[in-house]
Amino acid sequence: FSCFEATDSSYPTRPWSCSSNFTSGSGHLTRCATQTQSLPRRRRGSLKSISVLDRLLLTVPVWFQLSINPATALHILQREPPGTFLVRKSRTSQRNVLCVRLADESVPSFVQQFGIREEQSTLSLETSAISFPDLPRLVSFYCVSRDVLPFPLELPEAIAKATSHKELESISHMGIGW
Repeated sequence: FSCFEATDSSYPTRPWSCSSNFTSGSGHLTRCATQTQSLPRRRRGSLKSISVLDRLLLTVPVWFQLSINPATALHILQREPPGTFLVRKSRTSQRNVLCVRLADESVPSFVQQFGIREEQSTLSLETSAISFPDLPRLVSFYCVSRDVLPFPLELPEAIAKATSHKELESISHMGIGW
C-alpha cells in the first residue's frame, strides 16, 4: 500500500500526503491523510479549509449510530445519494458495520454492509488489508479511496458544503436528523 492521488474521472480528485501511523497488511507503517482542501472564505480574500477527517470528527453523532437496526439504517440511507454511509453495531456479531448506500439498481435493499474488524488496536474493513488507528481515520480514507468498496464514500451534502467549524457543530447537534 502506498500513497497516491485518486484519478478516476468519475470521482473528484483528492490529493494525499504521507506520514506515519496507518498500517497495511504487509506490516509497513504508512499513513495517508487527506490534505486539507481549501474552501473559499468570504472575508478579506483568505481561504478557510476543513479536511475530510475534521469534518468527520466534528459530525460523529451524524454518521456513528450504534443503536440503530438494519431496517432503520435502510430507511435513513434509502433517501440519500449513493456513497452516503453510516456506522452501526450489528446485534448478531456485536461488531460495527459500515452501511453504504448503493446505486438504485445494485441490490434490492440499496444498502450494503461491510464488517469492521478490530485487531491489535487497529480497525479495518473485513475484506481489506489496510488498517487504521481509529474509526474516523478509516472512514476518512474510504471517502477518498474505494479499496474494497464499490466506490468512495460520500459525506452528506450539508457536511461536505459546510464552510466553518461552527456550521459542522450545528449539524452535529442535529445528529441523524440532518
